[in-house]
Amino acid sequence: MAKALIFLLLPLLLLSACSRPGDSAARRAHELLEAGRFEEARTLIDTSLKETPDSPALRQERLHLALLLGQPEIAAAEGRQILRLNPKAQPYRQPLQDRLPAVRANALKALALDPPERPDPASLIKAGLKDSDPTVRREAAEATRILEPKEAIKILRVAAKDSDWLTRATAARLFGQRGDASLIPDLFRMLQDADSYVRRFARRSLLELADKAKPDAYLPSLRSKDRTTQIVAALALVRLNDGRGAEVLLSEISNPLGIERVECVKAISKLVDPRVAPALRAATGDKDPEVQVVSLIALGLLKDKESAALLKKISTDPASSKEVKLAASKALDLLTKPADQP
Repeated sequence: MAKALIFLLLPLLLLSACSRPGDSAARRAHELLEAGRFEEARTLIDTSLKETPDSPALRQERLHLALLLGQPEIAAAEGRQILRLNPKAQPYRQPLQDRLPAVRANALKALALDPPERPDPASLIKAGLKDSDPTVRREAAEATRILEPKEAIKILRVAAKDSDWLTRATAARLFGQRGDASLIPDLFRMLQDADSYVRRFARRSLLELADKAKPDAYLPSLRSKDRTTQIVAALALVRLNDGRGAEVLLSEISNPLGIERVECVKAISKLVDPRVAPALRAATGDKDPEVQVVSLIALGLLKDKESAALLKKISTDPASSKEVKLAASKALDLLTKPADQP
């Protein structure tokens, strides 16, 4: 009978011997978190950590709680503590496999705030980009900011082909932030995306990259059959002090259904071209008040004396909006000021 009792108790004794301080409380906290009883879990974790502050298991559950509550900063701090206690630990392994997409997404946010040395963050981000949930894939794309350019671009090119439009838009935005002119062809392709949000970020990034590129990167796109591609290329060329896209911009300003018309007005005002002032004068009569305002200010900045009579007329025209009349008055003021006076 005594032997039988010993055999029955032996597994429990072995489990107790292998269990580290805090493990039991950590298991109970995990159960509470899975049941959605967050406050009870928080109280248990905090109380237990006072007794066993060096328990990796309790720290892991506090990290889990922070991810559930959408607090990646706190989770990142706990991840750092776990690695301090056990340099071989992988604090994000379990969270990145969690059943809840929000936890997986927040785990990627936390990882990006304080990247662990192991496993390689790139491998975790790549895995995140294969997640079934688009929210997680978007966070994986965002997390590429911690990676070296070559690795980040490789991952972002995958994100740019994602089935989720917002993930593709994220990739387009991050392409611009990378400052790598080699991404210009990728972005021009994204101008053909079915989603307008993706196209908008692709346009913005193409213009951002103009400062990092040479005209040759944009000139071929002036010959594109796609109007949007032509306009973006022309706008980028102006940023490079290249006026070879002037014809495209001038044509777009006069098109009531055109895109980026305000930007086109701003761009042509920087060109030395005899067609600019007449085009700006014509744009002051546009149906879009914003186009009118920008055109008026541009004429003032260009010191176009021939526009003085037109500006006076608009500044007193009862049919003009308040904003337009103010812009005309400001333009007149700019005409009379010396070139070096603000």
